[in-house]
Amino acid sequence: MGVAGVSGKFLGLPQFVVKEGSLVPSGRIFLRGREAVHLKGARRLREGELVRVADGTGRVVVAQIEEISRETVQLQVVHDLGSHDDLIPCTFLLPLIRRERFETALARLSEMGVAVVQPVITKRSRFSGNHAERLEKRLGRWQNICLESLKQSRGFKATMVRRPKVLREALKNLSGVGERIALFASERGRGLLDMLETTYAIFPCVVAIGPEGGFEPEEKELLMSKDFNPVGLGSRILRSETAAIYLGALLSEIFLRKRLRP
Repeated sequence: MGVAGVSGKFLGLPQFVVKEGSLVPSGRIFLRGREAVHLKGARRLREGELVRVADGTGRVVVAQIEEISRETVQLQVVHDLGSHDDLIPCTFLLPLIRRERFETALARLSEMGVAVVQPVITKRSRFSGNHAERLEKRLGRWQNICLESLKQSRGFKATMVRRPKVLREALKNLSGVGERIALFASERGRGLLDMLETTYAIFPCVVAIGPEGGFEPEEKELLMSKDFNPVGLGSRILRSETAAIYLGALLSEIFLRKRLRP
């Protein structure tokens, strides 16, 4: 039975997240901190109700609330949904634009199940390579955003966020990729669907999204030298986060159709 069949029966249950390694196929597990507060407060769940619990690695169980105390929630596992990789095999090279807009794109891509988001420092980014160490400190917040999206989407596996890199470094070690896609504003007459008409093995893929104002000429040359196919998105210029969300949704639909095709 596929992931959809395994989780469909329990899809409507609220989902919570625990630390990696905390899940057990049977027995008791505990929610603490923000997750316990969320269950008791925003969700207003009660003893006896069922919930889903994930650890972000692909493991999900269904558990019954046994006891709610001031600081913890005790759960009893009643069904092990197993371990599944339900992510779209695609890496998004997402430019470091304004913080709230970057995090909006990250959250939406995570909800859709994009496998990897690689934050990229471009010529027009608000940060230079000298700020890479400072940006690494945001990794914890970014991964928490992915876990929150996993809760929202009732997914199995959380999106991975890599350490920020300058574009040239991010383009290294792309072997084994089925398709390489670069979004250029100058390619408004040729969209992703046009390109896919002649593409047979799109996944796994890499998608490069430009910053506000687009890639600089030397960055375009670099992407082309790495065999990226330039595409556009309709007749309008979109913000970077809008373009990322649009492409993520489109690739999600394409991947689902390929996976369900007999």
